[in-house]
Amino acid sequence: MKRTILAPILSAFILPGLGQVLNRQFLKAGLLMAADAILFLALIIKILYDLNKAFLALPVETFEKNPHPFAVVAQALSRQDKTLLLILVLVLMVVWAYAVWDAFSVARKSEKGQA
Repeated sequence: MKRTILAPILSAFILPGLGQVLNRQFLKAGLLMAADAILFLALIIKILYDLNKAFLALPVETFEKNPHPFAVVAQALSRQDKTLLLILVLVLMVVWAYAVWDAFSVARKSEKGQA
C-alpha cells in the first residue's frame, strides 16, 4: 500500500519518472525524465523566443514615452501565434499524466503480486 501511494505522488509533485525509479523501472524513468526535460527546455526556449520577438517588434520610443512598458509588451505578445506553445504544454501534460498513471498502476500490480 505504501508504494502505491508514494510512487504516483513522486511522479506527480516532484518529477515525472521518480515513481518509476521507486518501482525499479529505470529505463522508463530515464525516458520520462529526459522527455520532461526536453519538453520543458523547448517550452522555455519558445517563451524566450516570443519575448525577444515582441521586444524587437516595438520601437524604442514606445518604452520611453509609455509609463507602463509591460502592458505594451503584453499586447505585442498577445498578437503572436501560440500554437506551438500550446502543443508543447499539452504534450508536457500528457507525459506528466502518463508518468503518474504508470507509477500507480505498476506499484499496484507489484503489491498485488506480493500479497
